[in-house]
Amino acid sequence: MNNKIKLVFLIVFAQLLSGCTSIGSYIISNPDLYLSEAEFIKAKPEEIGFTKHEFCSHNSKECIQYLAAPPYLSENFPVGSSVYYNLHAVGNGVENTISHTMTPNTFNRFKGTALLLHGYGGKKEVMIATAIYFRALGMKVIIPDLFGHGESLEKFAFGSKEHRVLSQLLSQLANKKGDKELTVVVGHSMGTLAASNLLSSEYVDAAILLAPMMRFDLAAKEYLPNKAPKLSSLFSDRVDDIVTHTMNEASVTLEETDLLINLIESSKPALLINSNVDSISPPSYFSSVNNKQLTKLIFENRAHSSLMVFSQTDASKIEKWLFGL
Repeated sequence: MNNKIKLVFLIVFAQLLSGCTSIGSYIISNPDLYLSEAEFIKAKPEEIGFTKHEFCSHNSKECIQYLAAPPYLSENFPVGSSVYYNLHAVGNGVENTISHTMTPNTFNRFKGTALLLHGYGGKKEVMIATAIYFRALGMKVIIPDLFGHGESLEKFAFGSKEHRVLSQLLSQLANKKGDKELTVVVGHSMGTLAASNLLSSEYVDAAILLAPMMRFDLAAKEYLPNKAPKLSSLFSDRVDDIVTHTMNEASVTLEETDLLINLIESSKPALLINSNVDSISPPSYFSSVNNKQLTKLIFENRAHSSLMVFSQTDASKIEKWLFGL
């Protein structure tokens, strides 16, 4: 049964049982089924140097599935070789092709660990292209599934609860890193909420927030028309009810999905990157944050999903910030 047939069946079934609020809530809390993001890199993770792991909290018993990979080493690459990506993204009325080639003579310029957090509807594999950049830069990479995404067996939580188990994972990994190595959390969209929560962890030194999500009720009203126009038209007058119902089911409050508080209060460096045409993450939403620890960049005319990856020009701006940590 394909997704369209399943969706029609679920809509009819939900209307018979408890109306569109229930089906809307079901769809939001199961983003992998109908609102999933495409993977930029089609290669299997194990084919390009990633290994799969699971970490479970000693306190809550919550578990995180994640991919890990070491930095690229120039001695493992023959003369004339390189790593690269060439990716196409559409959204917000624009199309972007983002490419970046990194040669072995540019490897290993920044030591540390990059924890990469995907957005709503994504999964760990979506961030592999992002990982290519950070591996070339010289960093170990960790890419988990957020709760309710990918292989996660935990209940969907809007990216608001993962920081506790991720901090414990970073604590375990901290024993294996060098004294001068930094841990940088890199989140995209909903993943930026978990990333900003992790700024309070003693095992995190800084964060990069790519197209950070507005408070979820506001983001949902912008996300659905872009991602799923037919669903949006069906639920347009019930979005607030659907969001409220879904949050109640997940025991999450609206305030817990608003990273503005974290950005205002953080004592650690954070780099915030927006696009001027991104309605899901408009720069104006973050204009009230005047924390001296926060650096803001705007990449012009970029689709929301395209901000997961960087061109050479983008990378030079990010590296200027990174090397200043």
